Amino acid sequence: MHNLEFRGRWIDIFGNVLLISILSIITLGIYAPWGYARYQRVIANRTYYQDQPLQFDGTGGQAFVEFLIIAALTIITLGLYGILGFASTRMLRWQYAHTILPTGQRLEYEGDAIDLFFENFLLVFFSILTLGLYYFWGYARVRRYILTHTYLDGKSLQFEGTGGQYLVLSLVNTLLTIITLGFYALLGFATVRLLRWDVRNTLVPLPERAERPMPIPSPVTGPFREAPGERLRPSESPVAQAPTPPRYEEPVEQLYSRPNYAYSEPVDRNAVDDDPYARRADDRGYQQPRHDRR
Repeated sequence: MHNLEFRGRWIDIFGNVLLISILSIITLGIYAPWGYARYQRVIANRTYYQDQPLQFDGTGGQAFVEFLIIAALTIITLGLYGILGFASTRMLRWQYAHTILPTGQRLEYEGDAIDLFFENFLLVFFSILTLGLYYFWGYARVRRYILTHTYLDGKSLQFEGTGGQYLVLSLVNTLLTIITLGFYALLGFATVRLLRWDVRNTLVPLPERAERPMPIPSPVTGPFREAPGERLRPSESPVAQAPTPPRYEEPVEQLYSRPNYAYSEPVDRNAVDDDPYARRADDRGYQQPRHDRR
């Protein structure tokens, strides 16, 4: 398991939330799905896994379609689709399906809508009974349920955060917000502090495979360095290769060969031919090959 790390700053949160709010007001809410996808992309790009940032490839158009489907099903079911957790489950599946690790793998959320509704019901019910005190433990419980039902290579993520940690974090944020007359929360410092705690307590299992090819190593220096755009041939590879054993071939007896005037050597015409099977010179002064005796 490996912990995630959030490296975002307050200006990343404040600037994007301000931009999303202005554009949503100008477009009468139409920009909200695009703003949602933009915010998820900002969070993912500033979340690091093994010193490399995550990616989010969900688009505003896809989020807009999801919002339309959720709105239509909520109206048809008289609100039960949203109350019973089906809408939240649908958005969680879309969000994690478009979250990409540096290895190129995507997360998969497989939680059930009724189970998520039950967790949220306990959160609200006990928070009312305890005058809001249980909310911090309930939030940690909901986060633990969501992440334990999110998988990578068939292995679930884990959440180590506790309600006590979230309570202390909320008290510090509240105190700093009061001291700064609300600017600590307004400018996004409180959100960044919460995201760092949430992401730091999220454990991701080590992937077993990578869908994206691994990075290409740097070119080899020295006598084995290849030219740009050219790969090393197997014979030039710096990796030692086992010698190939020689293949045995049966000798083939050559019965006849034509004279080769281009590469034959001139001979003396006046030489005495004592051997009838020796090479003989033709009219041009070149040797002719000797034929085997039959």
